[in-house]
Amino acid sequence: MIVIKIPIRSEKKAVKAFLEELKVVLEDEDFDIADNLLIIKSSKDEIEYSTNYTMMDLDYDSSDIVERLKELTVSEYSETLIDKDDDKPPLLFVFGKDINNKRIYIKLKIKGTITKKVLCLSFHYAKHDMEFPYKQGGRR
Repeated sequence: MIVIKIPIRSEKKAVKAFLEELKVVLEDEDFDIADNLLIIKSSKDEIEYSTNYTMMDLDYDSSDIVERLKELTVSEYSETLIDKDDDKPPLLFVFGKDINNKRIYIKLKIKGTITKKVLCLSFHYAKHDMEFPYKQGGRR
């Protein structure tokens, strides 16, 4: 089976709104990493492009990932994808963040209406160059 990935470019204001909501969720006094953050650690790619490998290589735990997510900016936004496995909500926001001179590919969404959870599907070294539509220079 061939999987087709169709990226969407979200408007800058939509990315900004997503990041604002993300920070509100992560900084809420009731936010509990164990209950409100789900990091998907399985991988279909080579081990060096897996979340587990990247976390071990950076000596990161879940709280380090939360801190990096709080730092995300509109200029680090790359694309939006449709989540074919979970349409509630269907949009996955993709960012690229430089940590220790390496690009990290981050794919996430916020789930829930009353109790919000952050679902981080990817936090690993970028396998390919990424485009950044809202960053000067736009590429790397």
